[in-house]
Amino acid sequence: MCMIDHRADHMLDEGAARRVEEERTAICPEHQGTVLHVIPSDIEIFDQEVLSFWMTPEASEGIVARAAVVPSGITALRHRIRWMFFSSDIPFRVFRNPQVAKGWLIDCWLQHQEESAQFVSSSASSASMASVDVSVD
Repeated sequence: MCMIDHRADHMLDEGAARRVEEERTAICPEHQGTVLHVIPSDIEIFDQEVLSFWMTPEASEGIVARAAVVPSGITALRHRIRWMFFSSDIPFRVFRNPQVAKGWLIDCWLQHQEESAQFVSSSASSASMASVDVSVD
C-alpha cells in the first residue's frame, strides 16, 4: 500500500494532485497496488476536483484501488452520491477514518490477488487440456 500524507500548509488542487501522482510513479515505478491519500483537517485549500481527478483512467493506471481520507463528512457524503452516477475504472472510495480506509484497501487488494490467482489457474488448466493429444488406433 502506498500511503500519501498531504501536508496541512499546502494547497491541494488538481494541479497539485497531478504532481503528486507524477512523483509517486517516479518514486515507485513498479508499484501495482493500492493508494491511500490522507488529507489533514487543517489543510489550507482542498479543491474537490482532486477527487474527480483520482477517478480518471490517467490517475488510475497501474493501481488496484484508491482511497482518500477527507476532513469533512459532507465531502465524503457528496462524493458517495457522485459514485451512484459515475463509475471509475478502479475501486475508489472516500472515507473519514484512516483505519476504515486501510481495511477497505486491504480487502480490495486481497480480492484482486484472488481473482488473479483464479485467472492464472484457469488459464493453466485450459492450456494443459489443450495440449493433451489423444490418438486411437
